[in-house]
Amino acid sequence: MGLIRECVRLGFMAYFNLFYKIDEIGKENLPKTGPYILCSNHIHWMDPIVYVCENRRMVYAIAKEELFSTKFKAWLMRRLGLIPVKREATSNNNESINEAVKRLNEGNMLLIYPEGTRFGLKNGVKPKKGIALIAMEAKVPIIPMAMVGSFKPFTRIKFIIDKPMDISEYYPKEGEKINLRNMVKLTNQVMDRIVELRDSINTEEIENQMNEAEESRIKKKQKKLAKKENLKMIEEKKDDNIEGA
Repeated sequence: MGLIRECVRLGFMAYFNLFYKIDEIGKENLPKTGPYILCSNHIHWMDPIVYVCENRRMVYAIAKEELFSTKFKAWLMRRLGLIPVKREATSNNNESINEAVKRLNEGNMLLIYPEGTRFGLKNGVKPKKGIALIAMEAKVPIIPMAMVGSFKPFTRIKFIIDKPMDISEYYPKEGEKINLRNMVKLTNQVMDRIVELRDSINTEEIENQMNEAEESRIKKKQKKLAKKENLKMIEEKKDDNIEGA
């Protein structure tokens, strides 16, 4: 797994260096050893790759189940250190949570996006409490991070890494169950810090580029859905004509 991951990492590093100007702040805050949870806002499907490329340590990451849709994709995602989760509110992700805690107990880093989707806070999505659950279960510190950028070629991407948060006050005592109120409180505390970090590095130019990129993505998605719906209607008409013949 290490060789495949390193080859992919080097390939993406070359790509990022060629097409983007990456500004990194606070890299010294990343510990060289020990388990930590990295938490960031989510702006693009490639932003976790940027974090992984800039960190020589093994970083596991929580990722949506859709990325594992085929045998090959599942094989590749696993070797890149991704852990699949279901995003539906009613889904049972105990297996994924247990795997995440296991990786942390092995001394690795884990990357989580509390928003659960791109621009979650901006779109009114409540942050997921999984970050707090995993941190409290594994009893590890959280490192807040933030990133801004449109990911358009030849534009600037900026990200900042904060110092680890001491969250030991939330750790359950021996024999105690994890407190739901503490999960909510910790999740909100982490997200508040991520927003502060994001606003500290954002600029009007980058914000405009991000808005334009998101609008373009939404329009493409709408066109794709409309095309799919038209094809479905055509197929239904064909079936009706065959039945009426």
